[in-house]
Amino acid sequence: MPLFFVPARSSRHRRACFALYRALLRQGPRVPLPDDLSTASPLGPANPIQTLVRNGFRRNERDTSPRLVVSALKNGYRYLTLLSRAADPSTPEHSSVLSFLRENQTRVLALKAKSAASTAKRISTAPIEGRTPLITKISPEGHPPVYVPTGPPRPLSSFPRGVRKPPTLGATLGVPFLRIKKPQPRFLERVLRQKSQRRTKRLIKILEMEGEGMEEAAVEDAWEKLVEDMLRRQKNEDGGRGGQVRQVREKKERTYKDTIWETVVSMSDLTNQERLDLIARGKAMWQIVLDEQEMALQEEKERLVREGRGGEEPQLRVWKVPIHKRGRMTSTDQDSGKSPGQPGGTDTPEQA
Repeated sequence: MPLFFVPARSSRHRRACFALYRALLRQGPRVPLPDDLSTASPLGPANPIQTLVRNGFRRNERDTSPRLVVSALKNGYRYLTLLSRAADPSTPEHSSVLSFLRENQTRVLALKAKSAASTAKRISTAPIEGRTPLITKISPEGHPPVYVPTGPPRPLSSFPRGVRKPPTLGATLGVPFLRIKKPQPRFLERVLRQKSQRRTKRLIKILEMEGEGMEEAAVEDAWEKLVEDMLRRQKNEDGGRGGQVRQVREKKERTYKDTIWETVVSMSDLTNQERLDLIARGKAMWQIVLDEQEMALQEEKERLVREGRGGEEPQLRVWKVPIHKRGRMTSTDQDSGKSPGQPGGTDTPEQA
């Protein structure tokens, strides 16, 4: 076999492989199999020998190494001999084929069970049915978008520890969202990722059309003008003949640059409308944050009154300590969840 040998380009090699493939497929059904390996098999009624032959050829169809190709062909001829002898149920080859098929069936069933278990454990990213949206659009079609919170703040009983945690407003590539709990829901990550990717692709496409697209359109327009000038000169040389060319050229056509520019304007308008919609959504989400904070202050004031500390000023719980204060927290502050400077927290020498 030559050093630089591409099997797919050799007609003799292809004929030999197809002949071996057909011989193995024809010999598979001639091997008698029990019902638990054929018709009543958990893997289906298909002949398992033919399935293994097809999978083996698919697995090795891209091999170009002479060593691998020769080894695969030798194994194929050896298996053909084994199947020919296994057609007799009284031979040891028949017993070895049945033993191998049962082991392979057990292995495949174990792999399928493992895959099904991992799929069942996978957290779904699909939206939860029956959930009420946080914000609702109240503006009619054709008007600037306006959103409002769908309902009042959440009840205190919805928080596991009985302490209200006001959400925070965040944004990624201009897409606003509320951080309500940790870890962040998977479906929220999916929605943010998809929206960000769509906005990024659209903006990149607009920049490409304004740059390289316009340059290529200008070249096409120049070529069209050259062809039109050539046809006009040819018409003049023919003594005025060529009415069909004159009729076609009299009609004013849009240039390639006009088409590209119209596409850029359309996509820019779509991006601007999406930006205005995201701004309106962000305002509605910010109103949710303010309502939650107001409710949290009211509940904190009621708690202080119940504890006999009604004279103290209620403050929001800080659930995320600023980075510049994390290194100054003592073990007592970390256990109590308070940052330096909060009521009940430990002040640093600089703050004292």
